[in-house]
Amino acid sequence: MSNTSVTVEEIKGLPIEVLETKDSQVIADFLPPRVSIVATPIGIGTVLAVAGGEYLNALEAASAADADIKWSLELIKRGDFDVGHPVTRAKLFAFVQKFPELAAPISALLKLAEMSVKVDEFEVRKVCWSDTGEWLA
Repeated sequence: MSNTSVTVEEIKGLPIEVLETKDSQVIADFLPPRVSIVATPIGIGTVLAVAGGEYLNALEAASAADADIKWSLELIKRGDFDVGHPVTRAKLFAFVQKFPELAAPISALLKLAEMSVKVDEFEVRKVCWSDTGEWLA
């Protein structure tokens, strides 16, 4: 899951000096990096280091009444809790709604799966140039 798409509006918002180069690599280098979500399995050590023991205690306490939390804890114990998986991320966002006081540790865990990705030159080229070689941006 990632948000790496480039829009013509974003490109047109760049400084004129950059656009005048009509160089898709120069343009790509000038655009801010994107965030890509990558598979990131974590275990108890990572949760403890990033979110703290109180977060683990809260999960354990809530696990008696919530099967999703119960089985998430099992995955954490095995080191297989993937904070990059879309379903896991959705469940963690839902958990924040139920327990807003845990928003900070959950946010820290979610950030583990976020990777900064440079804008791909080819993506810029597809936006800036037509198939016939006409400059579009």
